[in-house]
Amino acid sequence: MSFAKRNLTPLTGKTVSALLAVSLIGFAAGGATACGRAQAYKSDDAAATAPVRVETAEVTEVDTPVVLQLTGSLRGSKEASLAANAAGRVLRTFVERGDEIKQGAVIAQLDTSAATLSLLEAKVQVDTSRTQEGINLADCTRYEQLRTKGAISALEYDQATAKCKTAPLGLQVAQVRQDLAAKNVGDGTIRAPFSGVVSERYVEVGEYVQPASKVISIVQSNDVRLEFTVAEANIATVTAGADVSFVVAAYPEKVFHGTVRFVSGAVRTATRDLVAEAVVANGERLLRPGMFANVSLSTGTRKLAAVPLAAVFERLDKKRVYVVSSGHLQERIVQYGPRVGGALSVESGVNVGEKVVVGNLANLTNGARVE
Repeated sequence: MSFAKRNLTPLTGKTVSALLAVSLIGFAAGGATACGRAQAYKSDDAAATAPVRVETAEVTEVDTPVVLQLTGSLRGSKEASLAANAAGRVLRTFVERGDEIKQGAVIAQLDTSAATLSLLEAKVQVDTSRTQEGINLADCTRYEQLRTKGAISALEYDQATAKCKTAPLGLQVAQVRQDLAAKNVGDGTIRAPFSGVVSERYVEVGEYVQPASKVISIVQSNDVRLEFTVAEANIATVTAGADVSFVVAAYPEKVFHGTVRFVSGAVRTATRDLVAEAVVANGERLLRPGMFANVSLSTGTRKLAAVPLAAVFERLDKKRVYVVSSGHLQERIVQYGPRVGGALSVESGVNVGEKVVVGNLANLTNGARVE
């Protein structure tokens, strides 16, 4: 049995020393690398847990208005659908939708030729009655003289002078007919009953209208009325002189204000609510009759916690604040009420006396240490 022989070179003292030196160098290098990594991890942990410097404000207590949320609609301070008040064919119209008109301005002209003829006839009848009255008075004077002389009997005198008593009545009837005919002629010219804006026109040239036919609708909107309803349970909170605020879809960022002026004297039995109206100044003409309004009616005050507006941020459609508690941040969702000055009233989520962070909220996280 034979084995293959290997060529083994014996290790000398110098060779062993070299190998040991290489091993020691590698061990030292690896140890230094591990220490560097440990120090880096330690530095990162320290940075992650370092306290954040924040500015805080104390949660205060404020008198907050109690607000009743309602809905309503706007009306002009004056609104009217103007009727023709006469019969006839429309000859001309002088206004269009959206026109501003003054009181007494001509809106439309009707054909009054028949009414004019009736007026002429009535005038002739008045003249005839006046002439007949003069003749009758002259006859009565002569009969009076004959009676004085005894030339006629009392019966003849009464029969002859009866027409002197009825003649003035005939003249009065003729004058009334003349006045009526003149009115029919005047009604053919349709005029604005008050200054305002034309909201609708219902007739065109050539149409035949009756006295009850609508010609135009006109509204006065320098001031508007906000009409809203209050549920029966809340009618005790609505009084004349109360302030209301509201917003409309056309100007969602603008809050309008008014004063309750009219309150109905009875609750409607069908809906069990009360109708009230507030008067709103509309000098800028931003509000239009017919607009829908979301109304806030102030009914008193109550005490609520309040936080500065600078402490509030929004996430996922919820208003939130950071509260400092035991040296850490707590992110809380708040149920908020109306704004009071530069603060936001809070119904739940924070307590009076707690500290909330103001400013630099985007760089903070829930649970972070603070100083």
